[in-house]
Amino acid sequence: MQGAIVAVLLVRARRNRLANRLIAGLLAVVTLRLAPFIAGYAGAYDAYPWLSFAPYNAGLAFGPLVFLAVVARTSGVLPRRWWLHLLPAACELAYSAAIFIRPLAFKNAWDEAVQEPFVAPIERWAILVSAAIYTIVAWRRYREYRRWLGGNVSFGADVRTGDLASFLIGVAALLALWTSFSAYDRFVAPLSYASEFPLYVAFAAFTYALALAAWRNADRSYPVPEPEAERAASVAIAVPIPIAVPVGTLAAHDAPTRGVAWLARIRDEHLYRDPDLTLASLAHTLGTNTTYLSSSLNEDVGENFNACINRLRVEAVSRELDAKPETDDLLTLALDSGFRSKASFNRAFKTYTGTTPSAYRAAARAETGSQILRSTET
Repeated sequence: MQGAIVAVLLVRARRNRLANRLIAGLLAVVTLRLAPFIAGYAGAYDAYPWLSFAPYNAGLAFGPLVFLAVVARTSGVLPRRWWLHLLPAACELAYSAAIFIRPLAFKNAWDEAVQEPFVAPIERWAILVSAAIYTIVAWRRYREYRRWLGGNVSFGADVRTGDLASFLIGVAALLALWTSFSAYDRFVAPLSYASEFPLYVAFAAFTYALALAAWRNADRSYPVPEPEAERAASVAIAVPIPIAVPVGTLAAHDAPTRGVAWLARIRDEHLYRDPDLTLASLAHTLGTNTTYLSSSLNEDVGENFNACINRLRVEAVSRELDAKPETDDLLTLALDSGFRSKASFNRAFKTYTGTTPSAYRAAARAETGSQILRSTET
């Protein structure tokens, strides 16, 4: 009931519709996976034997839905021909439906002669192998997204993607337990419904955890790369020479010089103060494209976009502290310089100055006091 109710709520969610619907599909798959065991313990199959082979099992959709949900959260779109990933699950459901509509005698004979000795073991291991491969690919996608944040978003440190990491770790833990039960059943001794009860409890716990986490994060949006069409269009933009540098001083393809000039323009025009600054928005302001801007900063300045912007923000705060060391409101200085949070500000300040903001301010106050004392003595 928990999984079914939250799945409906996620389908109706207004934000992150694509990712939420994929998570809803995953909840439906896991919930349906539990349904026959619940029905079996309740005696439904004894009372209604025609329920056998009801098309409830779409286990081959488990892995693809995990992968597609991660892709949707980190890119906002699905890969081309995404439906091909769900085709095996559709065949799995079609097979069950084809047997389900047959007479009970046929189903009993098929179960004994074909389903249990051949189809069931193949299906079970196919589900596990598929889910493991898709989970590994989804984790790699998550790691790529974290790297993309570091190079394309100035506020990457404030983007909390822990829910995605926890989601994939939970999937991996469930798969490990599921595989161990399957291996024991196949290579050691057959497991009864009662023997597999801990596995059903694990599925139930996963359903609860996934449902609660999905609903809690249903409205959380991540920055995503610009659509492929827009990226292709931006690459076609002619790259002008920055206005901060005289036209005659740059060669036609002098990328390193351009990088320095762009950095100077970012500093002089205080473009770094925008807390929502991204590589794409900065490239648009400078009249270039993301590829050229990124390569120019890396080749000339020796730092990626994120490092350049946050260094400029730290420098801005440092200048303010040098000029007005008596200030007590460090957070206001940080926010005015483009930082989104105290945590990201403290982390960046320590990275680029080697000390904390408070220690830097104390040193600036001490230096100011010494200057006043020397002036008085003179």
